[in-house]
Amino acid sequence: MLPGWLWWVPPLIVTAALYGLALRRTAGVAAGGVAVAAALSAGTAIALGEPARSVTGVALLAVGLGAVTWALGRARRRGRARRLALAAYRAAAPDVPGVAAEVERHRLAAELHDTAAHRLTGIVVGSASALRLADQALVEEAARHAAETGRLAVEELERLTDADTPAGRGDFADLDALIATWPDPRLSYRRTGGSAPPEIAAVAYRVVREALTNALRYGPGGDVRVGVEREHGRLLVSVVNTPGDPAVNGGDVARGLGGGHGLAGLRAATAACGGSLSAGPEGQGWAVRAELPLAPEDRPPYSTSSPSSTYSTYSTYSPYSTYEWRGRQAADVALAILALALSIGTSLVTADVPEELPGEVALLVPLFAAHALPLALRRRAPLAGLAAALSVYPLLLAAGLAGWTTQPAGDVFLWCLWVELALLYAVGAYGRPALRRWGAMAPAAVAAVGGLALGCGPGIIGNRLAAWAVLAMGVAVPATATWALGLAVAARRGRRRTAMARERDLLGREAAAVVLAERSRLAAELRRTALRHARAIVAAADARRLDDVLAEARAGLAALRESLDELRLQGDDPPPTIAGIALLAARHQGAVRYAGTRRAASPSVEVAAFRAAELILRHGGPEVTVACHADGVAVSGPSSPGAERRLRALADAAGGGFSQDEYGTTRVWIPEVLA
Repeated sequence: MLPGWLWWVPPLIVTAALYGLALRRTAGVAAGGVAVAAALSAGTAIALGEPARSVTGVALLAVGLGAVTWALGRARRRGRARRLALAAYRAAAPDVPGVAAEVERHRLAAELHDTAAHRLTGIVVGSASALRLADQALVEEAARHAAETGRLAVEELERLTDADTPAGRGDFADLDALIATWPDPRLSYRRTGGSAPPEIAAVAYRVVREALTNALRYGPGGDVRVGVEREHGRLLVSVVNTPGDPAVNGGDVARGLGGGHGLAGLRAATAACGGSLSAGPEGQGWAVRAELPLAPEDRPPYSTSSPSSTYSTYSTYSPYSTYEWRGRQAADVALAILALALSIGTSLVTADVPEELPGEVALLVPLFAAHALPLALRRRAPLAGLAAALSVYPLLLAAGLAGWTTQPAGDVFLWCLWVELALLYAVGAYGRPALRRWGAMAPAAVAAVGGLALGCGPGIIGNRLAAWAVLAMGVAVPATATWALGLAVAARRGRRRTAMARERDLLGREAAAVVLAERSRLAAELRRTALRHARAIVAAADARRLDDVLAEARAGLAALRESLDELRLQGDDPPPTIAGIALLAARHQGAVRYAGTRRAASPSVEVAAFRAAELILRHGGPEVTVACHADGVAVSGPSSPGAERRLRALADAAGGGFSQDEYGTTRVWIPEVLA
């Protein structure tokens, strides 16, 4: 037996331990601590010989106080994560323009690699082969092909040096034309796909073009088989080449344009449309194969090692949007549990409460529950929750007049007034703007109902109507102050959002200016080097000077190699934002797929999504999916066991969720919450 004030020491120690557990561990571990504390409290009461009524009350109070302690620790944990995220977001803001310029360089590098370099490679190999064989007919044909291809290269380079380049769109006619103009006759082509969506046809074109260019670079003179087939709602693209003829020389300069960047770009393009790409040795040669979806519903967020393993798109599905038990909604549930514990639990453990009337418990418990449960929805429906809570007092008064209960409604109101105040605060802080003009009625309603409950109490003598008016005015003071506090918090939140939007706009303008300047500089460099050589190729080909064609094509490829080396130089670290994930994926030779409607998110969500994608790309697979929703962001991809713990902790600190399916798909949900 502990005398005097020492009775409070064990509960304080347990409360501090639960708070620390909620602050430093995940939600599930901390919730388990609350359950253990409640069980120990109930067990202690049983060991002391308390009656069942008191044991139940102690257990309820332990659960209620533990839930609130859990919620407070969780709030501190999320707040700390948000502050760190905001600091990281603002610290990286000065780097955003430079990173935007790097993204533009990557875009231009991919275009150069896929278009002009492809054209010049074909000219080099075709011209070198014709000159080596010294066949006049072949020389004439090579010159004609060089003139046609050179003009295409000039057009593409001129387009790249203009302002904007639209996203690739196309159809199979472009692919057929590519095959028809290919300089090497040892090419077989089979296409059974009748049609495809433009974006899918464009990706198929890029796959074939890159694979054919690589075949010219690394295996000139070998046989090449190209297949484009439609099968089970998917488009299968394959390019297989045999070893080249060592005697065929001319790809030496073109080989410097390799290094895996072309295949990395193809992986990003195929992943963006929900497909998969594989490239590697096959027999004595090399094979590039792509599997592309033909219908939106067939497009998975990312591909796995098994071609048959597909997943439905994330663009319209939010796995954790219904309820966030780790987030701010859980704090509301904790308040509802506390309200139940204080209203029911204290009645059970208080010694001076008389024995209830027959059936009184069956009446009071539902009323107390109806009064407490609206707290669980105070952010989603604060006005409706307040109305539900206030409706309990007339029912309690009516039950007292009928003799069904001895519990005074005024005593319940005074003991549970904090519930109404919490709901009033939510009306001001989280109520919809369209309903705020009616918000002033909420404090008046609380004052009226509270004055009625207090005025009908057994201790009131004299004119009860006058007592009701005086008591209502007294209740109106804290009610109005609490509602006004909620309005002030909502206004401050709005100002913060406006300021953040202004910062985003200014940063976006600065980044756009830097990108435009970088684009102009790169365009001038291309006009001075690669474009000049491409025009010289056309002039020499028209004059049938194949030696000059070969020399200019080699010089043009060398200039492109230097340009690509410059364009691929890495600058500052990517900013921890959703947009920065694309550059992060490019640096990891990976791919990112954005699903859903891209929209600006709060800094904490942006930083958390970036960190999750970074962990997946570094420790998992080369592809990651970022699905944007109105209520948050989902990041998914394959991850290793070593990253799962960190991903789980990241999602927990953001108040979101972590899941993993049987295929190894890791999904991290980061909810957007009201600050």
